[in-house]
Amino acid sequence: MKKLLFLVLLVSINTNSQTNYPKGYFSNPLNIELILNGNFGESRPSHFHSGIDFKTQFKEGLNVFSSAEGYVSRISIKHGGFGKALYVNHPNGYTTVYGHLKKFNKKIEDYIKRIQYDKKTYQIEHYLKKDVLKIEKNEKIANSGNTGSSFGPHLHYEIWLTKNQKAINPQLFGFDIKDTRKPTISSVFLYNLDSLSNIGDPTKLKIKKINDSVYQSEKVFTNGTIGFGISGFDRQDLANNKNGIYKYSTYYNNKKIIDFNFESFYFEESIKIKTLIDYKYYIKNKSRIIKLFKDKGNDLSIYLNNKSGYINIENNPSVYKIIVSDLNGNKSIVKVPIKHSDFNKDLNSYDENGLANTLLTSNKYINNKLDYNFKFENAEIKIAKNTFLKDIQLNIESLKDSIKIINPEIAVFKNIKINFYNKDNRKGNYLALKNKDGNESFASANLNSKNYFYHKTKSLGTYFLKNDTIPPSIKLKNFKNNDWISNKNFIRLNIIDKETGIKNYKVKINSKWTLFEYEYKRNELFYEFDSYFLNQTKNLIEVFIEDLAGNKTQKNFTFFRN
Repeated sequence: MKKLLFLVLLVSINTNSQTNYPKGYFSNPLNIELILNGNFGESRPSHFHSGIDFKTQFKEGLNVFSSAEGYVSRISIKHGGFGKALYVNHPNGYTTVYGHLKKFNKKIEDYIKRIQYDKKTYQIEHYLKKDVLKIEKNEKIANSGNTGSSFGPHLHYEIWLTKNQKAINPQLFGFDIKDTRKPTISSVFLYNLDSLSNIGDPTKLKIKKINDSVYQSEKVFTNGTIGFGISGFDRQDLANNKNGIYKYSTYYNNKKIIDFNFESFYFEESIKIKTLIDYKYYIKNKSRIIKLFKDKGNDLSIYLNNKSGYINIENNPSVYKIIVSDLNGNKSIVKVPIKHSDFNKDLNSYDENGLANTLLTSNKYINNKLDYNFKFENAEIKIAKNTFLKDIQLNIESLKDSIKIINPEIAVFKNIKINFYNKDNRKGNYLALKNKDGNESFASANLNSKNYFYHKTKSLGTYFLKNDTIPPSIKLKNFKNNDWISNKNFIRLNIIDKETGIKNYKVKINSKWTLFEYEYKRNELFYEFDSYFLNQTKNLIEVFIEDLAGNKTQKNFTFFRN
């Protein structure tokens, strides 16, 4: 009986995945119970989440261990992204990734610091050969942190196939993450296709919960070809944060229509999350609908069959069913009763504020199969084919001091090239962007030989010239000029640029380049005294800062140290 139960459980686990991944090979990278702060494949603003985020008890500094033996194949240190990150290749053909780290272990820290000092740079992307830094299973490799584009302490953890860097859902490798909770379904939406196969705006259906796992929608009266979308989330047992749903399956009159999950994906396809979600709805309402059909340009590898996901309404009453599930087999179901009708009942589309959707006034039709080069007196715009993955309309206009490339409802998948004339050639000029909400941001300060700002972007809006002549500010943070700081382990500086932002920095102590780290979330440069520091009792700090518009600031400070 026990053997039979084991086989049933094994089959249940394996049916959630197309591949049998080695369970038990990779150990817990933390010495605490694993609690998810984010899961694999969940939707981010412009990409799929490529790993899982483990909570670190709301603090930095927890020991991080290698999940298996191998060697460090890559060390990455960035102001943004994963901040300080380690990549470890393993003999079974997989790579584990550890991101947002505070500090590496001593042998890794010493190794990379030598290279940073040699190259005189904090940011570095360094690849290692097999025998340089070998790692044992459960060896401490780092301390957890909050570096890079992280806004709360946690460990970002990934598993790749080493040969092609395909990201695999780490939960498929048997980590013990307690989960008995069913996914929650927030909303269901109906989409109608017109005679030209264009998708209409979504209609939100009323749903009610029948029991702990089954939802029922209102009856749909419609005809022709339709599709559905869904909003929802998943939670695990030990935390209430909302994570993504692992698997989506749909059925029409008990025949499977579409099936996809977040077992794995390639990094280069991550941007096509904009074809999976209703991007127009997201821009309007700041919430995501997962489309249960394949829109134009959607060739994601997450699908388990080659069906489109659309259904053609039958004359008899019918039922559309959506099943969402997690990796532990917890499921929630929505049943949508459908009745064929020549009259589409209540199919006006509204956004979350109750306002009817309106068409954007556009002046350029963009055929997705063609390249475009729009030339104006003061600017040039180049749009390559397949930039939008479908035919679209754009409002493109050249004014005296700006150019407009506007359609906030569409997603951009390739860079658009912009050249804009720097007419008055003032020091501190740069190209700025104003988005649909009126927010302004830095775009580019790069000039070509013809005095044009040049820029590659996936951001639509109004581009215009702006001027910044205010240099960055530099202040001592944890001591005063001419202080004795023999008892301090760190030097901390506050650096701020109020308009364009920090581009470069360099700090010397006693005329020698010194490894200062930049934490942009705190506007802080800091240095931990290390073996490269040569104390002279009276020590001179020289700080050089440049902003994105080319404004520079230099300040000198003195400190004393025994």
